[in-house]
Amino acid sequence: MYTMSPRMVLIICTFAGLLLGGCANSKPARFYTLSSGVRLQESEPATSRGNDLSLAIGPVALPEHLDRPQIVTRVGENRFILGEFDRWAEPLVRSFPRALAENLSTLLSTDRVIVIPRKTSTPIDYRITMDVIRFDGNLGKDASLIARWAILDSDGNEIVPMKKSSFVVKTRREDYEGLAAAMSEAVGELSREIAAAIRAAG
Repeated sequence: MYTMSPRMVLIICTFAGLLLGGCANSKPARFYTLSSGVRLQESEPATSRGNDLSLAIGPVALPEHLDRPQIVTRVGENRFILGEFDRWAEPLVRSFPRALAENLSTLLSTDRVIVIPRKTSTPIDYRITMDVIRFDGNLGKDASLIARWAILDSDGNEIVPMKKSSFVVKTRREDYEGLAAAMSEAVGELSREIAAAIRAAG
């Protein structure tokens, strides 16, 4: 039977202590999400359809470099930094269309809004498709959202042809919470533009 020497036991115990100490001192991760807090303004009347209007959101495509838990910040035109301890609570590919759907539900005064690929037996009046080109920002500066989108009718015909929208929202704080809030506000501005197009379409 092999017996370790006292020196070997001391080395192993020291290494284990350093390892456990490092784990105990590791920085806890913080998690954020997009919010959907738009409010219907007096200059934005609901559609005449009201709660009878039904919408489907999707597909919504985001850049692959955003498909990760870490929040991505831009520090140059071709350089990004990943927030190792500042992460999204759920993938942006899910939270982005969900926030958009909730905003449109408020702005158009309808509860009949779904996110594809969710299935529904309710006929859809309009479907919003989108390709997000840019959705990031700089801590303490601003958040940027650039997207191409179109509105289709129930037969897949374009009611509003493909359009490119760009938004830059200043952050009110210099941390990741401030960036998440500014990004949420950018989604809100995009929602207002889409809602206005739907109202115009009748």
